[in-house]
Amino acid sequence: MVNKILENLPHIFNYADFLVVTDKYGYIEFYKVFRSVGSKIVENPVGLHILELHQHLNEETSTVMRVLKTREPIINEKQHLNIFKERTVTVLTTTLPIMAGNEIIGAIDINRYFDLDLRAIHDQDINHSFDYNDFFFNIDDILTQNSAMIEVKNKTLKAAKTNSPVMIYGETGTGKDLLAQAIHNHSFRKHNPFIVQNCSAIPLTLGESIFFGTTKGSFTGAENKMGLFEMADGGTLVLDELNSMDISLQSKLLRAAENNTIRRIGGAGLINVDVRLISLLNEDPYTAMEQSKLRRDLFYRLGVILIHIPPLRERKEDIPMLVDSFIDEYNSKMDKNIKGVSKKVMDLFMEYDWPGNVRELKHIIESAFNFTEEDVIEEEQLPEYIRCNQNSKMAAISIDDNFCLNTAIKDFEIKYIKLALENSSTLNEAAKLLKISRQTLKYKMDVYGIEFE
Repeated sequence: MVNKILENLPHIFNYADFLVVTDKYGYIEFYKVFRSVGSKIVENPVGLHILELHQHLNEETSTVMRVLKTREPIINEKQHLNIFKERTVTVLTTTLPIMAGNEIIGAIDINRYFDLDLRAIHDQDINHSFDYNDFFFNIDDILTQNSAMIEVKNKTLKAAKTNSPVMIYGETGTGKDLLAQAIHNHSFRKHNPFIVQNCSAIPLTLGESIFFGTTKGSFTGAENKMGLFEMADGGTLVLDELNSMDISLQSKLLRAAENNTIRRIGGAGLINVDVRLISLLNEDPYTAMEQSKLRRDLFYRLGVILIHIPPLRERKEDIPMLVDSFIDEYNSKMDKNIKGVSKKVMDLFMEYDWPGNVRELKHIIESAFNFTEEDVIEEEQLPEYIRCNQNSKMAAISIDDNFCLNTAIKDFEIKYIKLALENSSTLNEAAKLLKISRQTLKYKMDVYGIEFE
């Protein structure tokens, strides 16, 4: 299996500093360090489980174990690995699932040194020829027939052709990260690094070193390390949840964005960088500025191209095609043959407001796959809160032995006629508010005994 995989991925040897291939259970079948750093390599780990090799990792932190579980690639995640006896190294890891038809049979773990001194060894020795392009979403992966979303796709393609900073905002789960990947993948930077940093996860004391890097000796324990700007040089740096970044760090980010230069902590000189910035916000940037979550000067610099992704509740016509797409995806991942959802389920989906947006819809489909034994997803396979949503709406219009439809209609009309009259100076104005003729309004007022003062 391993030889066939490596024959089909010739660029890996130019890209990787070391490589691991595991079977579907996480046991190592191939292990190769292409570029040593002078330290002695640990004993040949072939046959060991990946968590035996990296004992400080677990099923949640190991990229290999997560890919084997989710069957989805992980791109450019930073890890600390003990592949050498004398030192732990920081690497950028890309882990890909190995599929045979619909079945996952293993994972391939591709690693590059992250530390500045180790990167120098790599860069002297190789050409950066590994192409990430195949692993990113592109514009065709954004499924929609909604006019607002079609405009979003058009703006995305136009933005990809330029080098201006992009700010994408929308509720959680709308697909901001997918849009950022599409911009990168359709741009001239598509063969270069694409690095995502969640700003809410940055400790204030480490912010500068994460973005700009450090120089050995600049503080106790400091080593020569590149920051994210240097790692993303020539490519794209995505600032996820920018509105969660500390305001003081935002000012330092602004200087780097304006001047295209950075200075490592403790460094003497400026370093030129060529990085396109894409920032993602889970709220309106104007609201973020009013609440002092986003500096106005940073917004003016990073919000050159503004793209708003509407929530799923505002484009419900997309739900059927999204459902079909997720069913196809999970049929492949879970080796099932589900044909669709029942009419009742689709009605529930169209009625629900989707606070978690497309991500929530996808997770509900995945949840249903775990319980569906037939070829159609039924209401019983949905989470209880989705089913209860319909019940709660029906409860607001309860029907008992005393209910009378004519009385309910009469009470409704009286309420809104009086409300319109209270907010109008003439009968004509009230009729316009109610969108009925003056004659109809006068007739109903006479029937219900309503007077206009």
